[in-house]
Amino acid sequence: MININRIGLTAVLFFCCVLAGVAAAAPPAGDVKDWVDRKVDDCEPKPEERRFDQTGWLTDIRSALKLAKEHDRPVFLFTHDGHMDVGRC
Repeated sequence: MININRIGLTAVLFFCCVLAGVAAAAPPAGDVKDWVDRKVDDCEPKPEERRFDQTGWLTDIRSALKLAKEHDRPVFLFTHDGHMDVGRC
């Protein structure tokens, strides 16, 4: 029996790779590890795209209030219920 979901997912991944130019940049025959490492480095966000990491994140409100008072800065309170890494907060 053919799994329609698997076929659809394979087609979507193929077209995404073609659109991203991955299919044109196939790995060399014997140097796959270096090729993958370069591809991963190319996909990693650049420092200017990682401004989020420059924020002074704290895990409790008391420390945040103390630090805000010391530097005369506001506090941004962020709470979430779920998993931030999947984009659902």
